[in-house]
Amino acid sequence: MSLNNNMVFNNQQITNLPQHSNIEFKPLAANALLHVQLNWLAFYIPLITGLVVACYLNAAFANLAQTYLLIGMPIIIILSMFYNVVSIKLQGVAMRTHDIAFKKGIIWQQIVILPLARVQHIEVHRGPIERKLGLASLKLYSAGGMSADLQISGLTHDDCKNMRQFVQNYRNDDNIAQATPADE
Repeated sequence: MSLNNNMVFNNQQITNLPQHSNIEFKPLAANALLHVQLNWLAFYIPLITGLVVACYLNAAFANLAQTYLLIGMPIIIILSMFYNVVSIKLQGVAMRTHDIAFKKGIIWQQIVILPLARVQHIEVHRGPIERKLGLASLKLYSAGGMSADLQISGLTHDDCKNMRQFVQNYRNDDNIAQATPADE
């Protein structure tokens, strides 16, 4: 077996990669914060109710935990509500020609960029609170995954429908381009 010494391997350096820091993100819907706060409230009400019942039924627990509950619970609730405000303000979504980008996070910031060519399935979800507020969540799945590769909550229902249509149009245009034979 002989090696062809005439072959020259050339690996060009890419110098002009697109910068994700230049993406202009659109903020979430105005009701997104209210939606998140109502979801947390739906968690805190049963928790506080359970603690009140435990204090009512068990006097020893009530004497031991009364100070912690009266001071700690309001602090935890206020901190979580403040965290939600900051978190929602920092989230954003961007639809670009060939991908969709979503940013989130306060301490650990994350930007997820999903190429539209890889999207296999799209779902729009609307829970009861979301329906009441005119919101929806968009889930995008790529090939080979069992869970959503990108989930964006806090969008208006119209934005979700428009984004889903944009992705479907992109996929249809891509399929048409692949099916059309190239002119020789």
